[in-house]
Amino acid sequence: MNIEEAVIRALKDIEFLIPKLVISIILVCIFFVIAIVLNRVLSKVFEIVKIEELFKPIKRYTGMAVSFTSLILGIVNVAIALTALYTISSVAFPEWVDIINAILDYFARVVSVVFLIAVVFVAVSRIAEKIAVEEKMKNFMTLIMLFIVIVLLIDVTNLSREIKSALAWGLSIGIGISMGVFSAWFFFRDLIRR
Repeated sequence: MNIEEAVIRALKDIEFLIPKLVISIILVCIFFVIAIVLNRVLSKVFEIVKIEELFKPIKRYTGMAVSFTSLILGIVNVAIALTALYTISSVAFPEWVDIINAILDYFARVVSVVFLIAVVFVAVSRIAEKIAVEEKMKNFMTLIMLFIVIVLLIDVTNLSREIKSALAWGLSIGIGISMGVFSAWFFFRDLIRR
């Protein structure tokens, strides 16, 4: 293949891509306008409804310093971005849909694991604050939390299904036995000492 043929082939590829790129740019602009309009409308609705007042009990109980308006708007924006991505890929680049699905599936699993770990740590720390927990109990709760985190992280790793299942079963049995032994000692320690 000489240089002239290579240039002609490259120009044909560019000519083939131009309509797809134009469609993608138009779709991005449309979804961008939809996102701006939807954000403004929802912001006005949240002001009228006073959504922050509705979530005040949750903030007070959990001690979270999060703006629920910003959180909901963030979720809406992510949903619009994903819709735009799928629309562009299905209309202009249908060969990329499987790759995008695999990437988003893995990303969703990672995000869900991070979210669950955060929920576990916040819940246990709040319980430890509310109840006067002694040092041994705090250490045991931290150990259980670490076991739970390991179980959640196993799901994200690139291990075979059999190894994941074996590790999850082993850790679950270990957590169950640890909790059973600790509960027996915690509730019946006076009886055991006698």
